[in-house]
Amino acid sequence: MQLINNLTTPIKTIKQALSIVKGFTDTEKMPSLSYSIPADACHKGAKLRKVKGSVCSKCYALKGNYKRYPNIIKVQYKRLDSIKHPQWVESMSYVINNQKKIKTSGVFRWHDSGDLQSVNHLDKILQVVKNTPNIMHWLPTKESQLIKNYRGKIPHNIVIRLSGSMVDNDKPPVYNNTSTVTTDPLKATCKSYENDGKCGDCRKCWNKEIKNISYLIH
Repeated sequence: MQLINNLTTPIKTIKQALSIVKGFTDTEKMPSLSYSIPADACHKGAKLRKVKGSVCSKCYALKGNYKRYPNIIKVQYKRLDSIKHPQWVESMSYVINNQKKIKTSGVFRWHDSGDLQSVNHLDKILQVVKNTPNIMHWLPTKESQLIKNYRGKIPHNIVIRLSGSMVDNDKPPVYNNTSTVTTDPLKATCKSYENDGKCGDCRKCWNKEIKNISYLIH
């Protein structure tokens, strides 16, 4: 009789971890790496894309380089599938704790494309956050009910920002930390548009003291 070994191999290298989580996103704007999954898989976003004037009706993650290169889409779906891997949390934690650009910046962003899929997905992310105490995490999301109904403990080193649904709606969602989108540069508190679209030294998105951030539409 052949014995089946169900034991997993401990993650000991970044290469090994990346083979499971399927890589990260290195955008020009961000000071650190981020993680993207397909925007097509957004639950609330899929509904908002059909609403005129919503922030998702002209989603940046459904155009430009995100759609120009087929390989990007393929990798995003591989990442989405990788969340089910039994060593996803361990692998994500290992990379975030050991990747040079993340350690240097001290920050990490969840989902420059895509959004939370389920409570289980949120649980896994928060386990990664707990496992990486020296990194400040930022999680923007439109899944307000999922966040508000969550009963688990949220680690101190993450800012979850509920994103407003409509462009030019100055009233943010009801939550500790939020974000909105505007067409008026004078109302935008994110000033990346003045810095060639880059964060530079700004870390407002990761700062819990900043209750709402207003982004200029792009």
